[in-house]
Amino acid sequence: SGEEQSPHLFQFHEDGFLVLEQFFSAEECDSMRSQIQRIVAEMEVPPHCRTAFSTREEEQLQAQGSSDYFLTSGDKIRFFFEKGVLDEKGNFLIPKERSVSKIGHALHAYDPVFKQITHSPKVQELGRKLGLERPVVVQSMYIFKVQQFKLSLTPHQDATFLHTEPLGRILGFWIALEDATQENGCLWFIPGSHTNGITRRMVRAASGASTCVEFVGSEPAYDDKHFIPLPISKGGLILIHGEVVHKSELNSSASSRHAFTFHVMEAKGTTWSKENWLQPTPELPFPSLYT
Repeated sequence: SGEEQSPHLFQFHEDGFLVLEQFFSAEECDSMRSQIQRIVAEMEVPPHCRTAFSTREEEQLQAQGSSDYFLTSGDKIRFFFEKGVLDEKGNFLIPKERSVSKIGHALHAYDPVFKQITHSPKVQELGRKLGLERPVVVQSMYIFKVQQFKLSLTPHQDATFLHTEPLGRILGFWIALEDATQENGCLWFIPGSHTNGITRRMVRAASGASTCVEFVGSEPAYDDKHFIPLPISKGGLILIHGEVVHKSELNSSASSRHAFTFHVMEAKGTTWSKENWLQPTPELPFPSLYT
């Protein structure tokens, strides 16, 4: 009932995030992991990862290929690799499944397992409890966070990348497919930081520019001691307000930290920025969360 939920939702509006342990079952998590193993087993290395470039021009072509691959990934299932895992011919230098950094950005639309999770009755019910009237799914990602790369995720706000007018219409659903701990790189948040708007935006660069996107504005320096860690068990869900400041630290453990994440926009009375890198396409208009 609504009463039971209200303390939770109060907390979400207060903090800008909400931890819901055991939201998904171990079986649901395992089905996502095994589906990703199948997808990775069948993947082909994209052409821009295969060019042995010798001239400046070839290097620029490769960079262009790489940026086009990213910019047009909104309505496809595409692969983004860790640095240094492929030789110049596109052969893997390490096991294939440890080479992928993330897969995006339309698993929710084109893969039956991820589609079912994204549109599952409990996610829809949560959307209704949050008062979402016309939520649409804008993107999804499977994140591997494999320990050998030890990469951290710098402090950021999701609305920097997914801008709407008005703000406050983007919501992230972050699902732990394995326990996320301080050792393997769980998320950290600054509670209450979702109330100050945003200072930086990533926008599509003017055509002909050397990069495909550029940043406007600047990211303030955040004080490390304001962040709190949110370790969460396998199957747990973290709801992330589009403007809350969060990060993850290095994965210093021997294990991976797989997660599936998707972003929802309340489409009612909302304008999606034409400058966002991600744009709906005729092939894939943003699907309703409630269907």
